[in-house]
Amino acid sequence: MPYHSKAKAEKLHNALQERLDRLVTAMYGADVHEEDAKRGGYHGPQVSVRSDDVRIAVDDFQTILKEIRSSLGKR
Repeated sequence: MPYHSKAKAEKLHNALQERLDRLVTAMYGADVHEEDAKRGGYHGPQVSVRSDDVRIAVDDFQTILKEIRSSLGKR
């Protein structure tokens, strides 16, 4: 079983958490004003989610997972 420094694990954890937060923020998007939603034929609260933002956030999250696997998952 390989050993890793606590600081390295903490750094990777912080990077993972930061990128997860960005992904969740991108997924929730921005609130749509009630007037705009009614104009679009929607009822109730709506959000506007940009697909580019979600795609970039997913790619960043995937990158940090690969980095964790390559750094901590080595045997």
